[in-house]
Amino acid sequence: MNEIIMLPNLEAVQDFVKNAEEIGESVIVSKVGFKYQIDGASIMGMMAVMGEIIKVECMCESLKFEKMLKKYYVNSN
Repeated sequence: MNEIIMLPNLEAVQDFVKNAEEIGESVIVSKVGFKYQIDGASIMGMMAVMGEIIKVECMCESLKFEKMLKKYYVNSN
C-alpha cells in the first residue's frame, strides 16, 4: 500500500505512530521530493515531517491502518 498524506498536528502524528506500532509491520515514510526515509513507528521521526506532504509505504494489509490513513489523505496532483 502506498498513500500520500499530511499529518497536520501532534495529535495526528500520535495517531499515526500508534497505528503503525499496532500493525507490527514496517511502515516507511518519506517526504515527497526528498530521498530520506523514516520509521513510521518513531514519534521523533514523524514529528520531523509534521505538516509536510509525505508518502507512506506499508507491505501489510490492515483495514484499520488504511482507514486511519484516509483521514490524512491529500491529493498528490
